[in-house]
Amino acid sequence: MTIEVRPATADDAAGLVPLIAAMGYEVTAAEVERRIRELPAGDAVLVAVDEGRVCGWCHVYRSHSLIVGQRAEIAGLAVDPGHQGGGVGGALLRHAEEWAAGNGIEVVHLRSGSERGAAHEFYRKQGYSSVKTQLALSKRLRPAGSPS
Repeated sequence: MTIEVRPATADDAAGLVPLIAAMGYEVTAAEVERRIRELPAGDAVLVAVDEGRVCGWCHVYRSHSLIVGQRAEIAGLAVDPGHQGGGVGGALLRHAEEWAAGNGIEVVHLRSGSERGAAHEFYRKQGYSSVKTQLALSKRLRPAGSPS
């Protein structure tokens, strides 16, 4: 198996849908394509490709806050079940770390759902350590000007 890791393009959208769905998020190829096109300048979405087929992806971006300063954040990483354990996830993570280092960033941060034990073990094997446990909260807002 020869895996190529490269920047994602809008043409990769259909291949990303099942990988995102496996993480528990329902999206369409059109939504993924739009999101790739709308990424802020400087974000990187990487795909792992095996024989022309997307088998993994990773989204990394620069984050800056008053609390922790600058760091890179992994917004998502997933590997097709048939390719797990074959080095695809590690290759994607290394490319994301190289992107961070190439952008002068010294810390890579990620979040992983509490139910994803296998992912936690994978990240620990890659040199990541747990820094805290937290509750994630969100609120859906109505766009400005929409009827109440």
